[in-house]
Amino acid sequence: MLSNASARIFDVVVGLGSNVGQREQQLERAVSAIARLGAVLACSSVYETAPVGPPQPDFLNAAVRLHTTLEPHALLDHLLEIERAAGRERRERWGPRVLDLDVLWISGVVLATERLSVPHPELRRRAFALVPLLDVAPEALDPVTQQAYADMARALGTTGVRRVSFRLGDALGFP
Repeated sequence: MLSNASARIFDVVVGLGSNVGQREQQLERAVSAIARLGAVLACSSVYETAPVGPPQPDFLNAAVRLHTTLEPHALLDHLLEIERAAGRERRERWGPRVLDLDVLWISGVVLATERLSVPHPELRRRAFALVPLLDVAPEALDPVTQQAYADMARALGTTGVRRVSFRLGDALGFP
């Protein structure tokens, strides 16, 4: 874990997705790598979902909640490096991905830069991201609207989001 006694601690939810290769193992390796960036508080169940975009295999999606002292852009840089180490190549928008890591939410933070928007700009419209987020942060509010993500998920519905038989943190010893 990275630490700095005087640094701010960010309460973060990272979304994970994979639809290429050994999807489960990609997610597990990603959680292990994310754990080096802070203290993992919770791991969601894993969900299988249809892809957005061109025809491709279904995704496995999950979320990890952690406390980190990394500033949002530094966190993004680390997540991009984890993706690269997993073999992620950015070729086609919404194309197949060996690993996709997104900063979904940071408690109390609103950020909009060229590189990073928090909360994730598509979060409130994507059940495949909202459902895992709610596993790890059921109390989370959209910091822009102050609306509960649980209310957004109920309004959106969860059709097409199927829980699979394992919980991401179980095999790794995380909550």
